[in-house]
Amino acid sequence: MRNSRVIKLLSALLLFSFTIISCGEDPVSSNEDPPVLPEFENVEPDLSYFTDNPPQNSNSNYSQAYGYGVAIGGITSFAQIYTSSFTTATSEDASFEDGQWVWEYTYSYQGESASVSLIAEESDGFINWEMTWTIDSQEFSLENYTILEGRVATDGSSGNWTFNNLNSETNTEEPFLVTEWSVSGENNFESETDYYQDGSVVTSYTFTQNSNEFTVTYSDVDSESDITVFWDNEAGTGYYQSGSDSANRLCWDDTYQDVTCSSVGY
Repeated sequence: MRNSRVIKLLSALLLFSFTIISCGEDPVSSNEDPPVLPEFENVEPDLSYFTDNPPQNSNSNYSQAYGYGVAIGGITSFAQIYTSSFTTATSEDASFEDGQWVWEYTYSYQGESASVSLIAEESDGFINWEMTWTIDSQEFSLENYTILEGRVATDGSSGNWTFNNLNSETNTEEPFLVTEWSVSGENNFESETDYYQDGSVVTSYTFTQNSNEFTVTYSDVDSESDITVFWDNEAGTGYYQSGSDSANRLCWDDTYQDVTCSSVGY
């Protein structure tokens, strides 16, 4: 697919950094330092409970929950490809222009070139971010393609990101992954994420952490009912539930063996 080619081309140029040219003017003085570059740690939910404990029995309750955990992790891992664009940016390269912080880079290799423009602007307690790509290759060209955009509260309490794909028919961007998150105190986190295909939402999930308790609610256009997965990473127990009826819960204990839900307090 063309959008895959776009991602692969720029990712290769970014990761290997064959030729790097800072396109901005000398940094313009400002009363403040440029904002800290986002790390996107809130895009990917903490699924270490599953990744650290692969199921031993493919037919177990835990195995069913594990499958959804891996699927959600696979969706959000795509963000790493996009955010690799930030690996070269440093505070020293930022220029302050018309109330905005601007980072600009150009990459070239074997006749193909790509440029990255990253803009940050503070407004109403948030830092608004936008990254655009311009690509010139033997196969196609893109100009000012918005690969991602979003905003983060200056106190780090909330934010949202939209990761875009290329529509090969219109040569314009369209949402690929849209996520919104908030933090309320230590180890209390909530996010809502939509995954798009061909301009329409096909998968949605919410992820919440309340201290040591985690809940994921997963919705898919091809599924008749929502799926809920809950786990307690201190007790080691959890359950998988189809639909809203708690009678449909399938539970496991701290050895990941099937048990009655009442025996583990669910």
